[in-house]
Amino acid sequence: MLDRDPFRRWFSALLDHAAPRIERMRLADSSAWSMHGGFVVHRSHGFFSVVGAEWTDVEGSVRQQPFLDQREIGTLGFLLRTDRGRTEILVHAKIEPGNVGFVQLAPTCQATYSNALRLHGGEAPPFVELFPRGGAGIVYDVEQSEQGTRFLYKRNRNVLAVTAADVPLPETHRWLDVETLLGCLHDDWLLNTDARSVLVCAPWERLVGRAPFSSSRDGFGAELRRSLHAPSAHRTLDEVRERIVRMRALAETPAVIGLDALRDWSPDEEGISPRDAAVPFRVRQIRVQVRGREVPEWDQPIVDSAGDGEVLLACGRIEGVLHFALRAEREVGLASRVELTATVVVPPGVAADDVALHAWRGEVVAKVHQSEEGGRFHRDTNRYRIVDVGPAFSAGPAHFWLTLGDIRTLLDEPGWLTNEARSALSLLLPWM
Repeated sequence: MLDRDPFRRWFSALLDHAAPRIERMRLADSSAWSMHGGFVVHRSHGFFSVVGAEWTDVEGSVRQQPFLDQREIGTLGFLLRTDRGRTEILVHAKIEPGNVGFVQLAPTCQATYSNALRLHGGEAPPFVELFPRGGAGIVYDVEQSEQGTRFLYKRNRNVLAVTAADVPLPETHRWLDVETLLGCLHDDWLLNTDARSVLVCAPWERLVGRAPFSSSRDGFGAELRRSLHAPSAHRTLDEVRERIVRMRALAETPAVIGLDALRDWSPDEEGISPRDAAVPFRVRQIRVQVRGREVPEWDQPIVDSAGDGEVLLACGRIEGVLHFALRAEREVGLASRVELTATVVVPPGVAADDVALHAWRGEVVAKVHQSEEGGRFHRDTNRYRIVDVGPAFSAGPAHFWLTLGDIRTLLDEPGWLTNEARSALSLLLPWM
């Protein structure tokens, strides 16, 4: 059992200094954001905007909802070093308005393109200069998607870079042993969504400095090691890719519409509110004060969902080899339209699908509660679980049983695995 007291003391000291404060405000009182042409936009025309979208779902029904339209590509990067034979990683205890507990461990650099350009008028994000495209120390740099149920076409670079230099650290950053950080992935509310994504995407051998999943001689860890080196017994990766490409070709491009044209939401003083209590989320305007950030005070729209979500990743065995059940899912906000997600995903604010969850009952191998994108979502949370169902079984044409080796190949390419799938898969890393 890892000692969490040092994290608690560090976080407490940062919060005492930062004194974060959030309050609701009227959009009309913002000097930075306004309703323009049916959209909520920033005066710089950067960051993101709040827009409406309309599309036809697979059953032929016309659907609408607000989206955060953020098409710029941000940078999520961890810095790695070897110190006296130990592999260490530079973490950022980052305060975000939407995090449960305000502060969570984040990548070394977590920066939108607008923040990197300093459109907010403040300082540059910490360490952003160490993650240039094509930089000599970069060992992984792949663009991955964000939540396609809330963001429209948002992507981020997931980056791992190595350094031999001794960099000066602000109070918000510390070097941690990689094994310690990976062990924290089963802790509630400790690592943010961006940290989870970069850790699971990064080359695992480079991350831990040895063969992945070599710390366990038997049990689940040994099964993961075998699965990493085994091809799928269900379908080849080429077959999976071809199926997804066909699904993408059939997916309609959503039409961007004004917020005032949405049937189930309406612009009001706070932002965009649902007309029906059954609608899963609203968009509020909030004012944030945090000492120690690039700017100490700002306001912004933020997504506020009505309840927690569920993400279940099932694993089972085919011919004695551990496989994972991933599902091809159309999410309207994904730039690629269709990606592989976890076995069952119920977004925050949506009623739980008890039938689907029950169909994948089994032994819970790992579980954790996590916040989602604390910079854009207000304490939107998911319960993540990995469930061992025993022998794998047929689950329909949209589900694919893949080995960990297949998944590792897909993580090295852009646009195959959703944000929820990557967070669920990060629960495997403590067995590394």
